[in-house]
Amino acid sequence: MHRKWLVSRTNPDYLNYLSREASISPVLAQILINRDIKDADAIRDFLSPSVEMMHDPFLLPDMDRAVERLKKSVEKSETVLVHGDYDADGLTSTAILVSAFRMLGLKTNYHIPNRLIEGYGMSLKGIEKAAQCNADIIITADCGISSEESISKAISMGMDVIVTDHHEVPVSLPPATAVIDPHRKDSEYPFQYLAGVGVAFKLIQALFTELKIEDYDAKLKSFLDLAALGTIADSVPLIGENRIIVSHGLKLINEGGARTAIKAMKEVGGIDREFLAKTLSFTLIPRINAAGRLQDAGEVVELFLTEDIKEAKRIAVLLDEQNRKRKEIEGRVFKEAMEMIDPEQVNSAIVLSSPAWHPGVIGIVASRLVEIFYKPVFLFSIDGETAKGSARSIPPFHLYKAISECSEHLLGYGGHRFAAGLRITTDKLPAFNDLMISKVDNSISPADLVPVLDIDTAVQLSDINLSLVKELILLEPFGNANREPLFGAKGINIVDHRIVGNNHLKLQLSQNNYQIDTIGFGMGDELKNIGSSSTLDIAFVPEINEWNGMRNIQLKLKALRPG
Repeated sequence: MHRKWLVSRTNPDYLNYLSREASISPVLAQILINRDIKDADAIRDFLSPSVEMMHDPFLLPDMDRAVERLKKSVEKSETVLVHGDYDADGLTSTAILVSAFRMLGLKTNYHIPNRLIEGYGMSLKGIEKAAQCNADIIITADCGISSEESISKAISMGMDVIVTDHHEVPVSLPPATAVIDPHRKDSEYPFQYLAGVGVAFKLIQALFTELKIEDYDAKLKSFLDLAALGTIADSVPLIGENRIIVSHGLKLINEGGARTAIKAMKEVGGIDREFLAKTLSFTLIPRINAAGRLQDAGEVVELFLTEDIKEAKRIAVLLDEQNRKRKEIEGRVFKEAMEMIDPEQVNSAIVLSSPAWHPGVIGIVASRLVEIFYKPVFLFSIDGETAKGSARSIPPFHLYKAISECSEHLLGYGGHRFAAGLRITTDKLPAFNDLMISKVDNSISPADLVPVLDIDTAVQLSDINLSLVKELILLEPFGNANREPLFGAKGINIVDHRIVGNNHLKLQLSQNNYQIDTIGFGMGDELKNIGSSSTLDIAFVPEINEWNGMRNIQLKLKALRPG
């Protein structure tokens, strides 16, 4: 795919000044400026994220009302039901709330909706379960902001409801006792990008503070492993409080302080490595999500709550099996979706549907199609007269806003800028296709449909050394809004090249007599794009390669073009 290469540049005098003030290299200073971190104090806070830097939870809207209601629950020994969601964010949110409430002596039950039967949001089955266990109060986890009808039903049955959510807020708030969502227009909270698990964590932080819980800090920090998992899984920006949560959660996981569930999943999955945010994204998190995609995810909460290693391993084995099955189903759906697309005539939005597609995997497939075609993608699983959809978008196109403007055509919807779920009657799919293409055409330009390769800084190959690579590690954890730094270099010569493994491009490159090894994963066909050019421009991530006890610098190639 053709991409625009954009290289960030800053006044050299300012770079050198910031480098001296913050005691970092000019290269690292440039990378931080690109992330809008532009003074020495902000740099120190970013590079050394501290739990003490977290914001006052009572700044979140309705937090005081939620805590006051939960204090009454503790005083009266009431029964609570936590209503979660079936993805990793919702499951970790549920586990944190259930665990914390049980610490406080509350009789606490939970409900995780079945994706295929109940769909997204607070379900009637969840309300029925709350009634059966005589719950006095329902607390939602990573859902509820768009569940006005269900919440009204629960209230009519004599139950109070507290909503904890982080999705976009509809025009009117649900009629709950408290609605905690950092995206509320009246929110004074300094950070709006919390995942659902982050909002749940802040509720427990506020409640433990108000109740003056013994060993408050230690008990609160014990939830950071789950909070990190849910935050990474939901792909929220890893800046601000999310960076603090993930940094300290990873420390807990890697230093042996994580709960039994994580130890069991590592053992069952044969995972013997230090976890980074990106490694969790392709190891543990897909296993956690697999249950909710294919079956009932309730056992995942039990996995997070149990301290019995045998029980934890039993559930971990089940998740491993479900994840393998998920991969097979996803592969089939992806293949069929690709066969429906004419690569020579792709509309500005891709809308596809099939009765053969499993609704639990269409979101993943939609993400893969966005990566390939760089256009908003809507995939629908048809079941009779209705269709369940998952949508994914690109930065210039606000998905939730566009979908909300089509609400009269939909049975329901929810989500945020980049991802959403929706339901529609099957007969309206053709009209929805035309409407969404029109919305993309009218809201963004053709230039917006060309992906941008954002290069943090241009360097000479000789600038890449062990000291710099070690310094870059300070930027971890990487993720949304804090991606791995991408470097660019011009006038590069190929000394040697070969294809290794599964179509990986292995290069030895040189610039001004300085040589370095490079690997381009899955890029074996890329050399044909440079024609007869004698030199290359390359975009890469530097890394330390360890092999046979040796450590050397290697460039992980991301793109190349004729020089």
